[in-house]
Amino acid sequence: MDLGLAGKRALVTAASRGLGRAAALALAGEGVRVAVAGRRRAVLDALADEMRETGAADAMALTMDLTRPEAIGAGVAAVGEAWGGIDVMVGNTPGPPSGRFVDIDRAAWEHAIAETLMAMVDLSRAVVPVMRAGGGGRILFITTVGVKAVQPEMVLSDSLRLAIVGLAKSMALELAGDGILVNCLCPGPIATDRMDELVAATMARDGLDRPAAEARWLADVPLGRMGRAEDFGALVAMLASAQASFLTGATIAVDGGKSRTY
Repeated sequence: MDLGLAGKRALVTAASRGLGRAAALALAGEGVRVAVAGRRRAVLDALADEMRETGAADAMALTMDLTRPEAIGAGVAAVGEAWGGIDVMVGNTPGPPSGRFVDIDRAAWEHAIAETLMAMVDLSRAVVPVMRAGGGGRILFITTVGVKAVQPEMVLSDSLRLAIVGLAKSMALELAGDGILVNCLCPGPIATDRMDELVAATMARDGLDRPAAEARWLADVPLGRMGRAEDFGALVAMLASAQASFLTGATIAVDGGKSRTY
């Protein structure tokens, strides 16, 4: 299906790997101009080259530390100046550490709040004026299935990404008149580097081998397997398109049925 995205302008954060990378590649495959942001510039430069080969109308790599509001503002300004605006923003962040509430100290909370929640606040504050000037746009936040069904030993992710859902729903109400649609995607177990890290943490914490640790993560997944990053990316592209023009304020699970919520 031609989603009609050719020539649109997108910014994807935390794009050097995993779901951010998958989102960027899916948009590139639709002919979008895609800017990818993160801290690993060499990796992002290589991704920009790959996106051009995939079909992106143009691509750029940006160095962006999501804990620094000035870096976020500079990156958004660079995209706007280069391409005359931003039509799609995919807000992704590195996953905060897993662990039990009693084992996580205040410093870890403060860092996770800055990198997970406030990064999306600062990114949105920078992007919204650009989208308003351009007559609208799409904002997609990548959160977690933990906003629908609490995940054991994931208190940082569960709590802070719930705050992002609240942010997205408030923005959806306030920005609808500007033609800016705001939605959240809530991935469950998807085969990425992040998932590998979570499985490894479960192995170390509970003395399990890898099959047993993976089985624990998949125990509540009716499909009985990990998702594919490229399938997640395809959904991002669809939500960025005109086919999703009546969808805003939604919190969409991409989890193989794990959340089981209405």
